[in-house]
Amino acid sequence: MNYKVLISLGSNLGDRKLAIEQAITQIHETLGTVLAISPLYETPSWGYEDAPYLNNAICLTTDCTPLALMEALLDIEKQLGRMRTDSLDYQARQIDIDIALIDGHVIDHPNLQVPHPRMHLRKFVLCPAADIATTWVHETLSVSISDLLTNCSDKSVLKIYDQNTLNLKS
Repeated sequence: MNYKVLISLGSNLGDRKLAIEQAITQIHETLGTVLAISPLYETPSWGYEDAPYLNNAICLTTDCTPLALMEALLDIEKQLGRMRTDSLDYQARQIDIDIALIDGHVIDHPNLQVPHPRMHLRKFVLCPAADIATTWVHETLSVSISDLLTNCSDKSVLKIYDQNTLNLKS
């Protein structure tokens, strides 16, 4: 079975752009085909005070099951220097990769919740997603990403940091 997946990426430590580009390249080379990549946005940290993030979104088609995909994304995070702790507090990170949506699927599993339970509250997820998947409808809220962004209560100011120039090989 093929899955169409919307993935959100972010980084606020080290070479933020490089970390995101390396993550996207690894995803494309090992997990499926990256169909679209949003521009990079510089965004304030969300939920805590720290250095600004770079965030973007990708649309992926994959034959990995959702749980296998999440496990593989966590492995990519680890390879790129992400160190997870048991703390529930928000923390700075070299790379953060989240599955935001899987077309036509709702998942409530201890290791994966899709749609991402807080994506509709976060402009740093919605703005890049709207660039590449404007009409995609959130599976539980039944609202397009574009409308979620328009109605989002998050007042964060995002600015385009860099247009996507990543050249992925087929």
